[in-house]
Amino acid sequence: MAALTSLSGLALKIASTTSTDTFDLANTPANAISAAVEGGFQAEFNEIIRITLVVGGGKLCRGKYDQDAFKAVRSALQACGYLQDTEGGNEMEGGAFKSHHDTGKNLKTVVVFTKVKKSNEDGGGG
Repeated sequence: MAALTSLSGLALKIASTTSTDTFDLANTPANAISAAVEGGFQAEFNEIIRITLVVGGGKLCRGKYDQDAFKAVRSALQACGYLQDTEGGNEMEGGAFKSHHDTGKNLKTVVVFTKVKKSNEDGGGG
């Protein structure tokens, strides 16, 4: 992870994540969400980590979330080179995200599988 010193707040928390984690974006405006997600996911991680971003909910908690939260997250992730996985199956490759509606908790989330640093052992240079 590069340039963590230039990050703060949510972006720093995301970029510093070393294991599965969840970040609730309640009461965060869309422009702040975009900045935090772009900052947090800009660098590659040491391993694939599942990071869940809560972007909305059902009738009882819908008002806590910016109506454009999902769009802000999607656009920021795509700007960082992440691909939206609409069919499933790209989790193990990293660099993908998918939207999810957890009906048990009545929350709308975006699940991100982080991009991983490429090792120098992969290419033989031949």
